[in-house]
Amino acid sequence: RERIFVGGNLGLQIGTITSINISPTIGYLISDNLSAGIGGTYQYYRDRGWLRTANISYSTHIYGGSVFARYRITRAIFAHVEVEALNLDSRIGFMEQREESRFWEQNYFVGGGYRQALGPRTFLNLIVLYNFNTNSVIYQQNPIFRFGIDVSLN
Repeated sequence: RERIFVGGNLGLQIGTITSINISPTIGYLISDNLSAGIGGTYQYYRDRGWLRTANISYSTHIYGGSVFARYRITRAIFAHVEVEALNLDSRIGFMEQREESRFWEQNYFVGGGYRQALGPRTFLNLIVLYNFNTNSVIYQQNPIFRFGIDVSLN
C-alpha cells in the first residue's frame, strides 16, 4: 500500500468549443525513481461553431484509457511516457463520413514534468508532452500541457 498513489487531471475549456475533462489515475512506485500506472478519461465536448453557416452546435462524449510510466530524474523533474486510446465520435474534427459512428484513436506521448510537494503525501504535477500521432483528431497541436495531482496512500 505504501507504493500505491492515486490522482489524475482535470481540464476545462469554455468558449466556442467547451471541453470538460476528468482523467483519474492509479499508479505503483516500482522503485525509488520508476513508477507506472493506468488511467481513465471521460470528456464532454461541445462545439457551438460546428457548422457555422447553418448555426448548428454539436456535442459528444469521449472516453478511454491509458498506460503510463514515469522516471524521476531529480527530486522535482521526471520523464513521462504514455499510450492512450480514446473512443471518439466520427463527426469530431470535421472528418469525412465514416460507416461507424464512433472509432478508436491511439496517441503516443513522450515528455517530462515538474513535481512540487503540496504536503507530505500530495504532489502537483506540471507535464509537457509531445504526441507522436500526427493524425490525431482530438489533439490538434503539440505540445500538450497537463496539470494534475498525485496522492500517496501510505
